[in-house]
Amino acid sequence: MVSFEYKGKVEDFTQGYIMKAKKFRGVYVRFNTLYEKPAKGTETVEYYMFNPKGDPVGILFILHGLGTSNIPFLLWMATHLADAGVRVIFPILPGNFTRVADSSTSGKDFFDTDVDNATRFWEQSVVDVLSIIDHVKSQGLWVDNAHMFGFCLGGMVSVMINAIRDDFKRTIMMTVGGEMATLMWHSPTLEYFRKSVEKMKGTGRIKYSVDDMRKMKEIFREQLGQIKRFQSVEEMQKSDIHPYLKLDPIAYAQFVDTDKIIFVEALFDKALPLRSRRLLWEALGRPKRYIIPSGHVTWLPLQFFVARFILQNMGIREFKKQMEVLKKIEYEEKK
Repeated sequence: MVSFEYKGKVEDFTQGYIMKAKKFRGVYVRFNTLYEKPAKGTETVEYYMFNPKGDPVGILFILHGLGTSNIPFLLWMATHLADAGVRVIFPILPGNFTRVADSSTSGKDFFDTDVDNATRFWEQSVVDVLSIIDHVKSQGLWVDNAHMFGFCLGGMVSVMINAIRDDFKRTIMMTVGGEMATLMWHSPTLEYFRKSVEKMKGTGRIKYSVDDMRKMKEIFREQLGQIKRFQSVEEMQKSDIHPYLKLDPIAYAQFVDTDKIIFVEALFDKALPLRSRRLLWEALGRPKRYIIPSGHVTWLPLQFFVARFILQNMGIREFKKQMEVLKKIEYEEKK
């Protein structure tokens, strides 16, 4: 059974400065996870906090995508948001970057032929982010103007968090999809999963129809039509639906406040099949949606513009001096 429950609170933690800029400070924080069964190598929660020197105008949680390559871009964006007066919290999700499980690779364990192993990483991601929220609040660092930004995997996790907690005024989901059966069998990013299936076929080690594309897709089509009957997240998690559907943001979407979601979709997204994106958007109640002319990751070098979009949705007008520089560059390019 999937569960996001955890006990206790963060008692001991370590932190230290990693950078000191003119308008903000970067802090690195570590503590032992409150998740009860972490994989070896993921036991320590890690997050970065970028604190403006003055009173923050808001707080933003940034949840990164699958793997490692997107993280430096998003960290860069975090520093510039902090420069604009936002307190930014940047958790490292278990199984990624510096928190990879022993004998694994960054991002791999979220989509595994061993569903029980995959479940651990989805559960721990939610528990770790929730415990970071609790920790930030206990330190007196929470700000009422609280928002979340989730890219790819982080966006999927943000659906789950919004389904069980009401901490954020608004969540921006950047290039996010759902329906695991489609993602596993058609996303180019998950080719490693399909190769693993082929290698393990006939070994008897694959459970829950994960090795049969047609059967898995049929099960999902049938059960996606039934999830509306659940009255709570807990009821859904305790049900007998496919275990990978219990890890699917679509199953949690009905418990999310549509008015608090902004859905950003990339027009040329090849990593997330159109069906995957469309089904999640519809399951979320068709929230406000923006379609940008980019691919799944080609927007990352343009994160300055995404940061401006985030600030606007947080009710913060501009980047101050940085915005003036950008306007000057745009004007000179037009001349």
